[in-house]
Amino acid sequence: MTKRRMAIATVALLIANFMGGLDATIVNTALPAITSDLNGIRLIGWISSVFLLGTAVTTVLWGRVGEVIGNKLTFQISVVLFIVSSLIGGLSTNMLMLIIARAFMGIGAGGMVSIPFIIYADLYENPAERARALGWVTAFYTLSTVVGPLIGGWLVDTLSWHWVFFINLPIGIVSLLLLQFSYQEGARATNQTRFDYLGSGMLITTLVVLLFASDAIATNATQALILFIIGLALMVVFYQVEKRQSNALVPTELLKDWRIQSQNVIMFLINGFFIGYSVYAPMWSQGLLGTNATLGGLTQIAGSVLLLIGTRYTAHLMGKLPYKRIVMIGSFSVLLSALAMALATQFAPYWWLLVSGGFNGLGMGLSFTPMQVSLQDGVRRELISVSTTFGLLFRTLGQTFMSAIFGAVLSLSTASQVGGRVTTHMINQLTDASSARTLPQALLPQLHTILFNGIHLIMVTGLVLVVVAIVINLTRKEPVKQPR
Repeated sequence: MTKRRMAIATVALLIANFMGGLDATIVNTALPAITSDLNGIRLIGWISSVFLLGTAVTTVLWGRVGEVIGNKLTFQISVVLFIVSSLIGGLSTNMLMLIIARAFMGIGAGGMVSIPFIIYADLYENPAERARALGWVTAFYTLSTVVGPLIGGWLVDTLSWHWVFFINLPIGIVSLLLLQFSYQEGARATNQTRFDYLGSGMLITTLVVLLFASDAIATNATQALILFIIGLALMVVFYQVEKRQSNALVPTELLKDWRIQSQNVIMFLINGFFIGYSVYAPMWSQGLLGTNATLGGLTQIAGSVLLLIGTRYTAHLMGKLPYKRIVMIGSFSVLLSALAMALATQFAPYWWLLVSGGFNGLGMGLSFTPMQVSLQDGVRRELISVSTTFGLLFRTLGQTFMSAIFGAVLSLSTASQVGGRVTTHMINQLTDASSARTLPQALLPQLHTILFNGIHLIMVTGLVLVVVAIVINLTRKEPVKQPR
């Protein structure tokens, strides 16, 4: 391939990466408007959680498909699935239709996230050139998280929330066309390694059952408990299955290594608070402070910028400080964010949300790079790939499950407070500044208090997650760097 064609192919993949990162923030900005329009405060957590679950459980499966039909075609199928599901999401007339569309968007995103890294290895055999290309991946993703809230807020204020999904169509089509006419895939080597279909099926089943258990907290505690017990039983079965597999999806040697898995648990917990802030800070801004969707989205900007700064500065720190100490610094930054949200009153100013978001983003940027490197350096060469993938799974699951649980917390809190002239539908309307204007003025103080109590409980729960993460980091031992 010529350098020009390689550059165009890289741009095609970067555009898809930008689209995936854009979705992470642009939809959160539109959630208040979606909640109001579709009367969906009860199911709001599913919009994020089902997308993240679809991404998490299919990432490794898309890689297997690429081995069979080729990475180029696999990537294109995943992008087509993503943009078609985006179209359906934008046309949704109820929450169920939107949630189903989001599930398929997540499945498509699983391929969009994983396959490009395989194609980069084909495009750039030289490690230095490949590293520069991967640097652009981080830059494009960070750019998408910065502009996402701005674009999302503008679309909601100017057009409607439907366009946060429609915007994926032209972006995805451009990516598909550029890759089609620039990238020529080489001959594939046949992979004789048997794929762990049984382990994959067990893992997906376990995660889906646990997600339903998380959501059922809001409606039926008994059902949630039963599903949770079933999920734990399936986890035991999954472990026993993997013990007997010669080519296990997740080797039990890795599962039993607490020095490695403690970092995955930390990432799960901190990502849990991260998704709580990302989803409910815009709702706080619009529902309690009365801002428009654009300002609601801007609550994410400080965090996105400082996330980039934290990530860049971490590389400098890693040559001077132990990884565990860097993680602790990052965790304390996230703790400051969680404390700010948990201690905020109903009348906290807008800038308070920005400061909290800034500490959150900086802490995330400082924490995860050293843990990701440690997950790779602390295992045998043969386990580097699965350790990396399993760490990605934990980060995604932290956002997936806590998104569902936070949605249940808000639903339970709201249901326990409404009554008389105040209805749940009014709370739905309150979360969007435009529909809030139609509410009875005399009821606004009571409505604000109900919404504040729900979001405050979410932030207190997030604070507990961060504290537990810090305790684990204080008591854990770092993995021993393995010889290469």
